[in-house]
Amino acid sequence: MAYDNINHKFIQSTEKPLIGMNTEVALLITNQYSKQNLSAEKWRKKKEKWTVSYEFPPGEIKKSKPINYLVIADYIRSNPYFDPAAFDLPELSCPWLDHASEIKMDYHMFDNTAIFGITSGDLQAHYYGNKYPIHPLLQREGRLYTSFQPQLIRRITRERTRLIEMSDKSLSDDWIFDLRNLISDSISLLDIALNQLYIKAEYDPMPGWKFDKGVLGERHGRRLNDKFKWIYQITGNILNAESEKENLEILKDLRNHFMHFDPPSIVITLEEATNWLNQIIDIGRLIVKIRRAIKVDISVALINFLLQKEAIFVPYVKGKRAPLNPNKKEDYYSSIWGK
Repeated sequence: MAYDNINHKFIQSTEKPLIGMNTEVALLITNQYSKQNLSAEKWRKKKEKWTVSYEFPPGEIKKSKPINYLVIADYIRSNPYFDPAAFDLPELSCPWLDHASEIKMDYHMFDNTAIFGITSGDLQAHYYGNKYPIHPLLQREGRLYTSFQPQLIRRITRERTRLIEMSDKSLSDDWIFDLRNLISDSISLLDIALNQLYIKAEYDPMPGWKFDKGVLGERHGRRLNDKFKWIYQITGNILNAESEKENLEILKDLRNHFMHFDPPSIVITLEEATNWLNQIIDIGRLIVKIRRAIKVDISVALINFLLQKEAIFVPYVKGKRAPLNPNKKEDYYSSIWGK
């Protein structure tokens, strides 16, 4: 069969989020704006609508359109995203996790007495307090970022969508390398969030937090499972995310294999790759649960990360298929060291 001539999309979209995600996200949004923690069942019984009052810009009081759980849920079912502006609601975000200054410079100015440069004070003023020792300075052509998390969330969402749309190229080397980068970026997103928590606790802890380096250990060279322990050690709150951690382990092992190629062999079936593309959404779920555990707002970008469309595998040749073998000795698992 001349595979190069196949114009078939092996991975396609259901055009809908994962099953149950609309309910999950509508509940998340409603609880955040209402400052309550009710179940979807209880919210469905509350038919009355309510408004959110907030100050923006400073000195100007605004009021949202009337909303309730049912209104939010209906909006999400009708749209592939959530937009607070549709209800005149305030933006949801955590300043020290979500806000990022980006500076671009396309010149270098130097006159033998000084160098012109641009620095950002946001890290001290809005992120990690005055004790934080790093002051990024851009003095020549390039970019300055105070945080890479917002950009990475956008990139993962964009690249995941692109890989699905370009799955007619999924037997090419370039598509596989793009999948490799996507999985790596997804693990990095989680790593960034946990490192930000540690740094915030070290330099500018929120009320009730504890920072004991003897308990937490060093930030560098730590396994992700060790970093998850920081949540309880810093905040005293427990992270309940065992189901998401199962998919994280799969993606983390994949990332390590893709990055180090030990063993050098690898098998990538498109049916398994479809599962991996859906498991990436659980990274967003995991970050949401981390934010709930440390009691900070969940950003709109993360909410829309959860609403990404489900991927499904569509074979080129129809017919009876053997299921993916759960004994982990076939397909991808035939190309890794035995456990």
